[in-house]
Amino acid sequence: MTTRVCVPIMEANVEDANRAIRSAKEGGADIVELRLDYIPDLDDGKVGDLVDSVEIPKIITIRPEREGGFWRGEEKDRVDLFLTALSFGAEYVDVEVSTDVGWRYEISKACKSSGSKMIISYHNFEKTPPKEELIDICKNEYAAGALIAKIATTVASIDDVSNILSVVDYFRRKEREIIGIGMGRLGRITRIMGPLLGSYLTYASLEKGKESAEGQLTLEETKTVLQILQG
Repeated sequence: MTTRVCVPIMEANVEDANRAIRSAKEGGADIVELRLDYIPDLDDGKVGDLVDSVEIPKIITIRPEREGGFWRGEEKDRVDLFLTALSFGAEYVDVEVSTDVGWRYEISKACKSSGSKMIISYHNFEKTPPKEELIDICKNEYAAGALIAKIATTVASIDDVSNILSVVDYFRRKEREIIGIGMGRLGRITRIMGPLLGSYLTYASLEKGKESAEGQLTLEETKTVLQILQG
């Protein structure tokens, strides 16, 4: 089973972001997530420079404030930047399930044209819903055009951990691509066991202090533990 480790890049300018991408690749990351909502005055040129930089698969994320990100602009402008990234060859985009269906459709069309993969993501910063509700959320994400469904929820108990990992296993058995992440200290279990059970990838910070969500291990820690568990 393939285990992929993705490093979020959350720098505030293109130069620092490119340096972080190079460091992630040198450290053994399989994918980087470009959190473009961290870059002020984002435009097509900056997007192109980042997508065209270091050769490593990239997820383009422009997280709006309503989903815990920093994008404050118009939705049309955000979608246009996604389309620009795809035109430059971005391998993945991460679009929230809360995004208007019309805009999701535009991005989905562009993904199909470019051969890129659309991740549709659900975030819950308060709790982890029951297993059946999570399954329904993922089914809605696939119906909305996701090639990869993503759930990221706040974990408060071992039952929450079990729900997330059970959903990952449920869709693995159906041969659907899924990312299941538990946020918070207890959620660390999902960041290691998830990929071992079939989660498409796990997220790890480039170094301590660079976490995009609570509970992320570093790239070095994640790769070390996965190598030990995989023998």
